Amino acid sequence: MFSSILLLTPATVQAQKTEKEEKNDTEYKFFSFNGIGIQADLFGYIYSLIGEYTYAEGAIEANIGNKLYPIAEVGYGWCNYTEETNRMNYRTSAPYYKVGFNYNFYTKKDNPNPKNYIYGLVRVGWCNFKYDIDTPEITDPVWGDKTALNLSNADGASIWAEIGAGIKVKIAKGFHMGWSVRYKFRFTEKSTPYSKMWYIPGFGINKSTCFGGTYSLIYDIPFKKQK
Repeated sequence: MFSSILLLTPATVQAQKTEKEEKNDTEYKFFSFNGIGIQADLFGYIYSLIGEYTYAEGAIEANIGNKLYPIAEVGYGWCNYTEETNRMNYRTSAPYYKVGFNYNFYTKKDNPNPKNYIYGLVRVGWCNFKYDIDTPEITDPVWGDKTALNLSNADGASIWAEIGAGIKVKIAKGFHMGWSVRYKFRFTEKSTPYSKMWYIPGFGINKSTCFGGTYSLIYDIPFKKQK
């Protein structure tokens, strides 16, 4: 009986040690601060070739256990657009800001550091800016007077949210490429009583909702050696 207990003791100690190591390893995988990622969105340049506006955007994100990625995005949007029908010209340029997080669906206990993965995203964005609007002269059909709208340095502002999903693919050591699709919905907007903002930097064309996307190059800086 006593000899059996002696034989079981090393096995019990080893089992407890293994369990403790697995627990610590799990805590490292899911709850540790593993590094940061620096991103540059290339889609703004591509969109400038096909759209009515353009932007430049960068981001920095933290890696929490390869699972949760708090992120801050900063960009600068430009627009100089003239409508074909009424020849109204709208101009603005301003910085914008977004904060939120990405959630990696592929990180699991048996796969703690996936090289390629799909993630969900949530963002809140805001922008305060100035805009200009010019219209050609319009003749009053009754009195015959000609008037034109020349609005300069009008105050504009907006707050919006974004939800969506994306993909990250490893292309080299320390580098990922990322794609995301986002559904945006506007919370607030501020404009003058005489006009409505046509474009909001960071949001897009001023509607209650719209879609957007990113195509990013990401450089990962690990703080811990990934297994």
